[in-house]
Amino acid sequence: MMSTLFRLPRNAALLVFLLALIVVAPSASGKGSAYIVELVFDGILLAGVYSIGPGKHRWPFLILTVVTLAVRWGDHLAGIWYLDVGALSLTVAWLVYAVSIIIANLFSRTDVDVDTILGAVVTYLLVTVAFTLVFEIIEIQEPGSFSGIGDGGGPDRRQLTGSMMYLSLVCITTMGFGDIVPVSDIARPIAVLEGVFGQLYLAVMIARLVGLHITGRRDD
Repeated sequence: MMSTLFRLPRNAALLVFLLALIVVAPSASGKGSAYIVELVFDGILLAGVYSIGPGKHRWPFLILTVVTLAVRWGDHLAGIWYLDVGALSLTVAWLVYAVSIIIANLFSRTDVDVDTILGAVVTYLLVTVAFTLVFEIIEIQEPGSFSGIGDGGGPDRRQLTGSMMYLSLVCITTMGFGDIVPVSDIARPIAVLEGVFGQLYLAVMIARLVGLHITGRRDD
């Protein structure tokens, strides 16, 4: 069983937790659900450490992961406003760091395998989560930045993550349903930025993977 575990693609566990977050976050409403979402987030953080693997980034990334976990749980246990924003900001920093490392690894590869494809998917979802948290921070700092949701600082605070996750997925895939809309001066350009990133990322990454695949077949 252990040998099977170690043969799993490095990014598989991270992908599972990211998909779990997309499923769980929108349904979080009560306090118990909030803890479930946090446990899924913890899984993402820990799986991220495994995905990064050995290398020069290992220890800085591990330290950032431990600090992020501590602040996130401090926020849940203390319920202090500045810890909430601090935990979200620190998690965004963790996500940006993880994305930069994974993308660097992807573009240093000379072949395409299952882990390469999973890495490309994982990066896409990590960026989605990062924008989700940025949207949360904006709504907490400036309530009313998004129409179609409740007050981010009010009783619907636990549902804010789910609403912002939904909005982030709509933006990055450019589906544009229009039920949740950014209306503030800071929210609108960030939503547009996510949509632009989503389209450019797909174009560049598909071209990269196809190019590697063609090169690999020629070498064979």
